[in-house]
Amino acid sequence: LKRISSILGGNKNTRKGLRLPQEKRNKAMKNPSPQGKTKEPAEKGSLSQEKAKGTMKSLRVLSGIEIVDESAAVAASLHQLTGLRKLAIYKLKISEENDTFKELLSSIEYLGSCGLQTLAINDENSKFINSLYNMSAPPRYLVSLELSGKLKWLPEWITSITTLNKLTISITVL
Repeated sequence: LKRISSILGGNKNTRKGLRLPQEKRNKAMKNPSPQGKTKEPAEKGSLSQEKAKGTMKSLRVLSGIEIVDESAAVAASLHQLTGLRKLAIYKLKISEENDTFKELLSSIEYLGSCGLQTLAINDENSKFINSLYNMSAPPRYLVSLELSGKLKWLPEWITSITTLNKLTISITVL
């Protein structure tokens, strides 16, 4: 895991995202099999905060992931991926009241100060892309920003990013 530089998942055309192992483990714990055993071993490939601390520091691209309400641990563990240059979320379905919403916003803000160059988010009615407006610090190294969803307004900080070369906005209500 320490040498992995890219994780590409999902399908860009259909915007079907890849669920990270931590979410699958949580889902297996909630839905035990009739014998009382989980459908998946607890330790198998989980991207927990503890494991992410020492591993995957060299990860540069995380693309095609799906983040849902149960993904709070995954969203929080993104803080550990300080070498990340591209983050592409193909499917985002989280509610504003959920911890995942706050954790993801915090992680994106933090990664923006660490060298994140490409951010792509396909927001499915979670109002997350509109919350980017409230970020206290703009992602200073951003070269490409792709936002898809019901965007009501552009974040003010977009004008302050001197490195931004590509801005893609789709399905907006601007």
